[in-house]
Amino acid sequence: MNVEIINTWEYQYVGIKKNNLFSPLTAAYLAALLPSDVNVTIRHELVQQVDYEIDVDLVAITFMIGNAPHTYKIADRFRKRGTPVILGGFHATFLPEEALRHADAVVVGEAEYVFPEIIKDLKRNSLKRIYKATKLHSLKGLPVPRYDLIEKDFILNHPVQATRGCPYRCSFCSVTSLYPSLRVRPVDEVMRDITCFEGRNYLQNKMVMFMDNNIIVNNKYAKELFKKMKPLKKWWLSQVSINMTNDKELMRLAADSGCRGVIVGLETFSQENLKNIGKRQNKISEYKNAIKTFHEYGIYVMASIVIGFDSDTKESIHRIPNIIQELGVDYPYLFILTPLYGTELFNQMDREGRIITKDWSRYNCYNAVFRPKNMSVDDIHSSYLEIWKEMHSFPKAINRVVSNLPSPMFPSILWRLLDNGYLFFQNLTGKYPLVGVNGSENSNTVEPVC
Repeated sequence: MNVEIINTWEYQYVGIKKNNLFSPLTAAYLAALLPSDVNVTIRHELVQQVDYEIDVDLVAITFMIGNAPHTYKIADRFRKRGTPVILGGFHATFLPEEALRHADAVVVGEAEYVFPEIIKDLKRNSLKRIYKATKLHSLKGLPVPRYDLIEKDFILNHPVQATRGCPYRCSFCSVTSLYPSLRVRPVDEVMRDITCFEGRNYLQNKMVMFMDNNIIVNNKYAKELFKKMKPLKKWWLSQVSINMTNDKELMRLAADSGCRGVIVGLETFSQENLKNIGKRQNKISEYKNAIKTFHEYGIYVMASIVIGFDSDTKESIHRIPNIIQELGVDYPYLFILTPLYGTELFNQMDREGRIITKDWSRYNCYNAVFRPKNMSVDDIHSSYLEIWKEMHSFPKAINRVVSNLPSPMFPSILWRLLDNGYLFFQNLTGKYPLVGVNGSENSNTVEPVC
């Protein structure tokens, strides 16, 4: 039996049709769940186009909400050829009836318990319409991801997961809707996934990308993992919460184990906004010292910033580029607030009548899909581009590189130079985010089942 697993993606920047820096984990992990007698291939649209002529018995597609219409077109085309299609992921879990219009079967929830069952049913020609995980997996005894199947196009191709879920309840986040509790994998099994990998070059063997939503939330577990990792002399990146810096032992162990970069969700510079979305672990007054602490340990700080919250105004969001410089952020990400289906924020805005479209292709963090309180939708879109271009202008980019020198650890300084240089070049050549449009296919709409 031949199975192809596809992770769909639509480009969201003008003139950029690939995103090959980090490989996702999902497809390689799903491949590992299949029996040994199944011949499996994986395909990431981040780096490869879909091959509709491939000879397979099943196509399994995992996707996010912003890729839903695009994914449905892919699924419809395979089914038209007579190839069975299974859909899964966050959006399929939250709207299975919608997904079923374009699939032979839909996975609702986690795949660990149901994916092997799907293969058995397919062999018997008796696929069910819905495969629903009736319980959460303990995360013990998970197989090693099929790293050997990840495309060579990716620069870094060693994703690892140590924990799943998050105990915080931020209203805009879909993670807790699907994973309502924090679970941790056995440290020895995480170490196995780290050490068994063989890359094609020094950088691939050196770098590990943890795909956790917040790897340090369970401090005791994180410290045990970092102690075990220290002898490996790896470099690693992960998402963490900004309050990580309150625990100096945790910081020391993370740095000693090879932490060279973190992604933190600063989100906003309004404490009222943080309160409204339930992100109480963030304290704006502590941002600057926290970033300074990361730098003292040689850790590169990537920070996500979101515009469109209820307390935001045009004036307040246009101060963002200067605030980022004052805080010492190494590399800023800018997004438009997106109430993803299945989240508390979506439900709230839907009740208030503020959702203006259910064209899921616009739910990609670059479109305002709701009515803001203090701005118009056009204000959000135009302000986003103005802020993005200012953040990645030459003065701002060079300031981020120079002002945070010297960094006590390599490769933080190199990343700072490369990342900011890259975005400055994108800005210079007009390759900016596709704001206010629904990805690459303006005709992509789907009648939602809500």
